[in-house]
Amino acid sequence: MNPNPIPDPDQTDIRENDILFDCPYCGKSMAIEEAGAGLMVPCAACGKEVQVPIPDASTPVAPVAAPRAGLAVGESPAETVRQLDAALAMANEQIDRLISEKEALQERRAYLEQIRGGQIARLEQLAGELARLQESLDRALSLLADIRAEKPV
Repeated sequence: MNPNPIPDPDQTDIRENDILFDCPYCGKSMAIEEAGAGLMVPCAACGKEVQVPIPDASTPVAPVAAPRAGLAVGESPAETVRQLDAALAMANEQIDRLISEKEALQERRAYLEQIRGGQIARLEQLAGELARLQESLDRALSLLADIRAEKPV
């Protein structure tokens, strides 16, 4: 799972799900398979340890190969249409997966917000109880101080 420096986009073997990132020390572009997310790896150019980013919406991913403009020798229009249909189906699957992930995250967020609201209410109640306890302790200490201050007759 070594990162690959990206010297020239035309000469690299970058797969669709690879994570693309730059070394923060030397700026060298690198690619690593998605299983490497979060790992510390040496930069292929400068050798310093670099953490592979965990993909999110801002992390670039390796682009899907674009269909060629025009037909190759011996390639039929039907084959080109088949390839485009396959690429479109894959893109639609990715969209569906991302929509499902988004919905799951929205449900999780709503659940966590509900829990948070309940916790805040309980903490406010606890703070009130502690304030009343402190007032009682303060009154008890005041009475003790008064008792100690009195001299026996």
